[in-house]
Amino acid sequence: MNQGTANPSAHPLPYGMLAVLWLVGWSLRVPILTAPPLATRIADSFGLGEAAEGALTMLPVVSVAFGAIPAAWLIARFGLRAAIVTGLLVMTAASVARGQVPSAALLFLASTVMGLGVAVFQTALPATTRVWTPTHVALGSAVYLNGMMLGELSGAGLTLPVVLPMAGGDWRFALVLWSIPILLIALLVALMRLPKDQSDAGLPGLCQEASLPRWNDLRIWQYGLLLGSSVVAFFVVNAYSGSILQTRGEYEAAEEFHFAYNAMPLMASFAVLMMPRWIGSSAPIAISALFAALGLAGFAFLDGWASWASGMVVGFAATVELILLVSLPPTIAKGVAVTRLSAGMTLIGFSIAFLLTLLGGWLADGIGWIELALAPSLIFMIAALGALGRAAQFPNYE
Repeated sequence: MNQGTANPSAHPLPYGMLAVLWLVGWSLRVPILTAPPLATRIADSFGLGEAAEGALTMLPVVSVAFGAIPAAWLIARFGLRAAIVTGLLVMTAASVARGQVPSAALLFLASTVMGLGVAVFQTALPATTRVWTPTHVALGSAVYLNGMMLGELSGAGLTLPVVLPMAGGDWRFALVLWSIPILLIALLVALMRLPKDQSDAGLPGLCQEASLPRWNDLRIWQYGLLLGSSVVAFFVVNAYSGSILQTRGEYEAAEEFHFAYNAMPLMASFAVLMMPRWIGSSAPIAISALFAALGLAGFAFLDGWASWASGMVVGFAATVELILLVSLPPTIAKGVAVTRLSAGMTLIGFSIAFLLTLLGGWLADGIGWIELALAPSLIFMIAALGALGRAAQFPNYE
């Protein structure tokens, strides 16, 4: 039996810890997903092309990837709570800085630093679920990921209709407004009291030794490739949907599409909350990966309602796959292996997502066919199905 699912019904639910995990999860994607709805305004302000516009969305993502390894060291050195608070503060400060910089180069630099902040507390969260909710690890993972999905919906879906009008139409001030709730969450985590058995010491070995990935470990590559498939499926649509809809003469639907698309992850997270037994099983990952690939093909090659509906399939299926993969480390591993596996998967998966999205932007710019921006991601998603293997359950990880 996977370690994260052993007799959870025998213990009362830790509602307080679950609430804090949900709030921290909500913070994970808000600053990143405010960029797609504001992308055309930001691009106009700095004179960015298609590839640069895609990079604006994906730079924080690749920063998350490369920040996962130093994040693992920081967690081992300073502990989980310090990593979460520090990551939240760095992410927020860099997000606000994006709206104050005078040049595109500094905009990209601020976006990179923001992603590094996200990396620190994203890498800490899988191990944190094992420490803060030791008797409900799978549920803790599903809860913070549910928060992350609502954060995606909040960032992408509420920026244009709610936050931008509050900011008087100024995209720079909109980024400042989004920082306020995240700062409050950082303060909550910093000040909350933890029982002794839920301190950093509750995870043996985490703060005593470095928890860095072993790159000769084939399972890290297997899970990392699958994670890359799910991440690129979701982000490539967010990065280029505005330009695709504009080229097709459907830009009047862009605001509604962004909101509906970014509502799909929330629905997917509720589906996983209702079916926690999916965590640790390979079949749900295989099915969701297949539907994500079919949906991306439909979004690329169809138009109108058929294309928009296909986009919804991508958002739902890719998120189910993402949640199940991100939930694997605390479910099949323990101790330093949780952070080791999570950091390795994150570096591989998010790096792949960044490179494929950027490659797509270059193709679209060079050939003048915007739908080509999705082609590298679609090809990779189909190829990544081969990394699933044949085992019905993912074995425990040492």
